[in-house]
Amino acid sequence: MRIALLDCTLRDGGYINKWAFKESHIAKIIHALLDSKVEIIECGYLSDKGLERDSTLFRDIATIDRLLDSIISSNIAESTNPQLLSLDTHTHTCSGASGDSLSTSDSNLPQANCDKPMFVAMINLGDFNLSYLKPAEDSHITGLRLAFHKEHISKALAQAKILQDLGYKVFFQPMVTKRYSDIEFLTMLESLNALRPHAFYIVDSFGSMTLREFGRYLLLSDSNLDSQIALGYHSHNNMQLAFANAINLTQSNLKREVILDASIYGIGRGAGNLNTELIADFLNKEMAKHYHITPLLEVIDSLLESLMARHSWGFSPAQYLSASLEIHPNYANFLTRKNNNHIATIQKVLQKIPESSRSNFDKELIEKLYIDTLLESKLPAHGALLSDKKFLLLAPGASVLEYSQCIESMIKTQDYTTIAINHKSELACDYYFFANQKRYDEFASTLPCEKIIITNNIKTTKTPPIVLEYRDLVFIDGEFFTNAAVLLLHYLAQQGVESVEIAGLDGYRVGEQNYAYDECDIQAYDEAMREQNTILQRALGRLKDRIGFRFLTPSIFEECV
Repeated sequence: MRIALLDCTLRDGGYINKWAFKESHIAKIIHALLDSKVEIIECGYLSDKGLERDSTLFRDIATIDRLLDSIISSNIAESTNPQLLSLDTHTHTCSGASGDSLSTSDSNLPQANCDKPMFVAMINLGDFNLSYLKPAEDSHITGLRLAFHKEHISKALAQAKILQDLGYKVFFQPMVTKRYSDIEFLTMLESLNALRPHAFYIVDSFGSMTLREFGRYLLLSDSNLDSQIALGYHSHNNMQLAFANAINLTQSNLKREVILDASIYGIGRGAGNLNTELIADFLNKEMAKHYHITPLLEVIDSLLESLMARHSWGFSPAQYLSASLEIHPNYANFLTRKNNNHIATIQKVLQKIPESSRSNFDKELIEKLYIDTLLESKLPAHGALLSDKKFLLLAPGASVLEYSQCIESMIKTQDYTTIAINHKSELACDYYFFANQKRYDEFASTLPCEKIIITNNIKTTKTPPIVLEYRDLVFIDGEFFTNAAVLLLHYLAQQGVESVEIAGLDGYRVGEQNYAYDECDIQAYDEAMREQNTILQRALGRLKDRIGFRFLTPSIFEECV
């Protein structure tokens, strides 16, 4: 059984940064993969929406070839570097992913990796006009991966034939393999035996395939697929089973070529993928392969660790839920980016997704289910916040610490009704307002119930004297907002309050301490921070004509109001 690694860092990893790889970074990653002796390198997506530069979402193959021309020529020039040479002194030749026979100078020697890798790209069915493709003989790209959903299999088979006629090795990739019944799966294999693509894939799109389930698809594939067709495995790692299933495949002793998809550092949407560096190390130790691991580690050290600091991938409770419910991972990503959802709320929303919509992400659907779930009131609204004094609102931003003496002197004048928002302030407060279940659960037990104000989406065993109607506060000019400061401002505006003083509404600042207290549940990623700032700025812009507010501490929102 021949085993080849296909690295999809530049393609699957693109879901993390919207495929915005600088060309110098693309070159660095491909150089590392060439040096590591990975057999198949996936350069990115072909898409009609692709770009010409600094992206692995390519508009055409010519764009990829332009990059590869310089990368390949420079790599050849550097190939005499002794640090990059294998310690194995025997001479080996092999076809890598081509499916041809393996030969060595000694038939008892371990399997060697190939010196010449295959470059491939992926096409999502319907995203790229195949008429723009040039013949494979005119390109560095010799393989094309065709990804499609079950309902489009007939069209996928037809397009695969077009790709073959152009000379490309076709990797046939039925997304969400678990959606196929055994009969549907076998029918697909029968069609493939007539087509004879280069490779057929078991695709665990939701990262939920157990060892037993994987073993069943493996048996069905190997027993019914033409032996000249390679069998590939593309995994997501929601249940941390990608490595286990990959090992299972390598130890199955199939009479065909096997291709394992992986990405450096496991980079990929949601929970990510099988780690190239880990499976390569395993294959070195257990299957006598000869991958160089250090170039992969250098990519992690120089590029991917900093990318992970700005964006997220890897296991999370939300990604576990998406796998256990067998739904598209973007649904969980959508909810976690809201940054105010209790995990139980996320689970409740995800469970409402109908079966027909679970495989394909539907943003409008999840937005509606999310709003409907939050609007399911748990308590009747009662009470009202009445005061003859001016209002001083304390948001949880870190600036409250720096200006605490000034704020405290204002509180001591007793001219203000002081309200802390979504946290327990160290300063004396008249009330504590919560519209977020996570924050309420964290602080409520340490606060006097008579001083707590909540919205009626909050679940509680002790009912405070003031419970506000959530539905009346979250919609501003028809747009749905959940930020607690926005909701409180909206409520005060509805009560006829003309102006308020605000401290600690700083906005998220990248790389800084954003809270006035020790908060474990923080917004950690640059893009999510910017998104939350944009939403809050939009809400404040809509409220500014209904209620005046003066910032007592520095805020990124001062200009917008």
